[in-house]
Parts: sequence; C-alpha cells; structure tokens
Amino acid sequence: MERYYLAAMGGAEGFGNRSIKKLVEFCGSAQAAWSADIDDLIHAGILPKALDAFVAFRGKHPNAPEKLVRYCERHEFKICSFSDEDYPPLLKEIDAPPMFFYYRGKLEPPAQRIGIVGSRENTQYGQSVALELGEQLAAAGLTVVSGAARGIDTFAHRGALKTGRTVAVLGCGIELAFRSGKKNFFEQMTERGVVLSEFPPQLHPNAGTFPTRNRIIAGLCRGVIVVEAGKKSGALITSTYAGEYGRDVFAIPGEIYAERSEGCNELIRDGATLIKSAQDVLDEYGIEVGEKIKPAEPKKQIVLEGVAGKVLDAIPFDKFITDDEILIKVDEVAPYELPSIMLELEMKGCVTEDAGRYKRKIGG
Repeated sequence: MERYYLAAMGGAEGFGNRSIKKLVEFCGSAQAAWSADIDDLIHAGILPKALDAFVAFRGKHPNAPEKLVRYCERHEFKICSFSDEDYPPLLKEIDAPPMFFYYRGKLEPPAQRIGIVGSRENTQYGQSVALELGEQLAAAGLTVVSGAARGIDTFAHRGALKTGRTVAVLGCGIELAFRSGKKNFFEQMTERGVVLSEFPPQLHPNAGTFPTRNRIIAGLCRGVIVVEAGKKSGALITSTYAGEYGRDVFAIPGEIYAERSEGCNELIRDGATLIKSAQDVLDEYGIEVGEKIKPAEPKKQIVLEGVAGKVLDAIPFDKFITDDEILIKVDEVAPYELPSIMLELEMKGCVTEDAGRYKRKIGG
C-alpha cells in the first residue's frame, strides 16, 4: 500500500516531490505521512502553503489511498515508487526525482535509454530524421524515450515501435492518454515499452506540466537528441535539463536560414554534439551492432488494398478531415474498426494526424 499513499499525497496540488520526501522521511513511511498531524507537518519542515494544500486535500479525500487501489486495478495502471526495485536508477540522480509515477507496460530499469525530442511544428525533413533515428537506435538495443506529443516525438516513437522498445513520458494524466484519439497508439507502446506520468491520472495538460515532464525525459536517458527545434521550442528545455544532469546532448543540424532549426544549430554552436545518423550515436557509446547502419533508401510507393486502401483514397491531400467524415465517405468501415486502420496508415507514413484529424501525405 505504500505506493498508493505516496500517490494519494501527490494528488494535493502544490504538495510536490520535495514536500512528500521530507514528510515520508520524517514519519518513516508514506502511510504514517498520510496520517501526520499538523505538528508533524511543521516539524518535518513543510512550508505553510504546501501544508495547507495537503491538509485541505486530505480532508476532502480521506479515503484517497484505498480508492486509488481500486482505480488502478480497474484501469490496469500500476504505480512505481522511489523505493521500488524497478524504479529507473538514472532517474534517481536528478534534482527532485518523482517519488512515484503511474504507468502501463513493462519497466526495464537496466535498459540503456536515449531521448529523441523536437518541435510540434516541424518539417518533413524532421519527421523523416526522427522516424529513422527511432527505428535504428531501437534496433541497436537502445530504448527510445520521448514525450508523445504530435510532431517529432510521435515520429520517434513510431520508428522505435518498428524495431524495439520505447517509453512515452506524458505531460498530462495517464488516463487522458488512453481516452484520447491516439488510444491505439498508446496501447501499442505498452506492448513494446511503457507509457508513464507522474501527474494525477485525470489531470489535463497546462503550461507547467510540460517542463515538468521534460525533466523526466532527460533524467531517464543516457543522452538526448534534439531533431528539429526553433529558438523557443520546449525541446530545448529537455536539452537544458540533460546538460544539468550530466547527460549527453546531441543535435541534428538544419539549414542556417530555417527558423525550425535555429534551436538545434545554436545547441551545436554552444557545444552539443552534431550527429547526422544513428550510427554517430552508437559510435559515441561504443555500441556494436554487427554491420554499420546504412543511409535510408528512398521509400517505395505504398500500395494498400481492401478497406485500408479505400480509407486512404477518401482522405484528401489539401485539408484535414475527421473520423466522422471518413466514415461517411467509406461506409464499409465500422466505427470501431477505424482507429486501427488509421494507426496502420500513420505507421506506414501515408497520413499525418493533428488533434484527431487526418490529412494524406504527398507520396503516401
């Protein structure tokens, strides 16, 4: 039950990892900390604002730990606490590591992980590079970590899913991910990796959740690759954390006049390692994979038959359309079948997705 008491304390907004750690160490256990009186909270060194937040939350939700047990069983979520054997060792080294996190999938603490991050607003060049890096690094035995956001993150995950493992670190509560339009995508990641979040399961993303998420991406990894990022991209927050934690920072160079590559080019100028392929990363780490990785060959035209082909034909090149619009055009498809078809089309590079809408890719 210890991990459920930890997670219950984490439900109090404003009562963060440092406060939880202080209180648990003072009381001797998470269960005792959950029941601590005001004097214990003060003597543990909890600041007044955090103290008030915790007391108010506990008063409103006195049975939160017990409810969390049933909730996690119902949704097939697990909780990993700081003291568990499968807590990733590298993550323990960062400043204010999460005292717990929710997850689905299989944790592999000794795995060597590499982060691949970049902007949501990206180019086809960035997408191709992220997909190729994810695929080749995962094939070499590295676990690819990213933030599951649209854009570079998603392409890095997709590439890794073709050949190996991937870890998605969410900037929202874990339940929201599995209720989203990308549910099948997340389900696939749990089969070949992990989806995790330190936030309460139903928490919606906000401006503060993504930097918090980014520190975990950096903390889990041996190094972080920035594929495509403008000067204000959140991916640069991840690379900053990586540098602070003593992790390696790699960057893909871009055109000097391209706004979406300004961040990467400046990282290289400031000392990040320039890489042009997955092989550069493997050479840096002395990882042998038998044969040297060859440059990607030009993609062959994808030919789809049956219902998937009809769905693809119904999707325009010049605008995004919704699931409902696709179903109207292709009456052979049942609503429950469409998500898996769309995931297949995304994985094959035939369509691009944005907020649950789809557009066909040129050449796809």
